[in-house]
Amino acid sequence: MSKPSLTNELTRLYELLEKGAITKEEYEEHKALLLSQAHGTPFPDDEYSNPAQTKSAEEKSQININQSTSAAASSSAAAIAKNGDCMKTTLAAIGFLAVVAILLQTCSGNEKTTPNTPASEPAPQNIADTDNQKTTQENIQALLQSALQENVAANNEINTVWTDMDTDVRNYLKPQQLTWSHEKKKQCQTNEYTTPEQNQIAYLNCETNITRTRILELQAQKNQIYTEIKEAQLQKVKQEAKKSLETLHTTWDTIPEPIKDQLNSNFKNWTDSANNECDTAKPADTQVQTDINRHICITKLAKAKNKELQGYKI
Repeated sequence: MSKPSLTNELTRLYELLEKGAITKEEYEEHKALLLSQAHGTPFPDDEYSNPAQTKSAEEKSQININQSTSAAASSSAAAIAKNGDCMKTTLAAIGFLAVVAILLQTCSGNEKTTPNTPASEPAPQNIADTDNQKTTQENIQALLQSALQENVAANNEINTVWTDMDTDVRNYLKPQQLTWSHEKKKQCQTNEYTTPEQNQIAYLNCETNITRTRILELQAQKNQIYTEIKEAQLQKVKQEAKKSLETLHTTWDTIPEPIKDQLNSNFKNWTDSANNECDTAKPADTQVQTDINRHICITKLAKAKNKELQGYKI
């Protein structure tokens, strides 16, 4: 086998130093030995040499021992280097796996933060609640529409009763009716319910009920009040007609006799004409109103004739 070159030996020796297989002192010692051998330093062949040569032989022997030690160290260093490489590979693999784990965790976190999955369908209970709310709202609107219609019908009915009522009775009941209307609105105002629609339904129903009750009251009152009012009015117009006729006759008596004789026929004709006109006037719906109208007619004609006769007085 060929002997290794000095360069190779020095290189190997340096690698052992770098790997920590030998110390710095051992490196320098082996390096000096290699350089000395390379320059041809003689070594004695036997033990009978001079002391210097004996010393050289001992050094040579020591060097040989050191070379054996260096070989063993080189072998150990090679094993350590091999194991070191394996360890480095293992650590690198572990580091790679750790990086992969971190990347996977990061990706998983991103998926949780910004999910790409579509929104889940509403829960059945939520759908049922929505349907119930919709149905409830529709029912409220239907009730509100019905309440409005009933209220309009009730108002139309009471307006008809009020319009068809006798004028005197209506005038008599007007203050009472205004008070009733004000109290009705005040009584029906409410905030009992949670929504404006429900409060409006309650208001309309309250107003409708009160209006229908008032219609029955007016129908009962108008008959009773009509009789009372008309009887009182009849007595009043009778007195007015009687007074008007008395005033007319008083004026007639103050006219001079010659003029009265000339006007006598005319006055008698007026009396017959006035009675006929007032008796044949269009009758009213009731007898009492017919009588009232007749006396009003007499009063009117008597006042007009009295004004005419005033010009004949002295």
